[in-house]
Amino acid sequence: MTRAAAWAGRAAAPMVAVTLVLAVVAAALAGCGASPTKLGPSGIDELTIPTPSPEPADFTGRATNPWFPLEAGTRWTYRQETSTASRTVVAEVMPHEKEIAGVATTPVRWQVRTQGSLRTAMVRWYAVDRDGNVWWFGQRVDPHAPTLDPLATASFQAGRDGAQAGLILSAVPRDGDGYLNARQPHVVERRSTVLSLTGSVVTPTQKFRDVVVTHDLSALDPLHTVQSYFARGIGLVAQQDAASVSTSLALLGVRRG
Repeated sequence: MTRAAAWAGRAAAPMVAVTLVLAVVAAALAGCGASPTKLGPSGIDELTIPTPSPEPADFTGRATNPWFPLEAGTRWTYRQETSTASRTVVAEVMPHEKEIAGVATTPVRWQVRTQGSLRTAMVRWYAVDRDGNVWWFGQRVDPHAPTLDPLATASFQAGRDGAQAGLILSAVPRDGDGYLNARQPHVVERRSTVLSLTGSVVTPTQKFRDVVVTHDLSALDPLHTVQSYFARGIGLVAQQDAASVSTSLALLGVRRG
């Protein structure tokens, strides 16, 4: 992939919310000002984000990211609470790969439990580069299924119709780093800013400390923001939707592959 300076910045002060199923206690999450603040060298500063032309050779090897593990067979079970519904959501790393823009990507299938059975709501494709950075190469979304990510509701695939792969998490997250998760005009323009490396979050089953907290938003819906919480060795453990304090996603359990 082309090497260049990455977009970086700080977000405004984040939300701290408590819902029926998710209590968030975020440490050191204060933002500073509205203008992006350039940061010093780090593992993502030499990456072009999003990347218009990913280099397949950059994704060879067995690098992993402890904040976003992608071991085949790993299965996360969540509870999603909204103002109108409470549902079980299951995410699973699939064993097969899918080539996108010349890169072998790993599918993660997201399902919702409906009337006792699981229905696929979306499949997302990720790839880990040789340094351990996790890239998002696209998704296939069922438009008739419940919305799981309000910041990226449409299907897209890197390399098609102007879609570009972006970064989900760097190998070594750093407080204040910001980057695009993915971009396609009028389809997806999701981005994240790292708010904290020492956040805490309480789910119905466990309290997680020293989690990476990101502030997520979309240029297509700039008033709608989400906070995401990633625990080392587990991955995504919680999300809180700022548009509705009653909407949240909380980890109930994880099963290794």
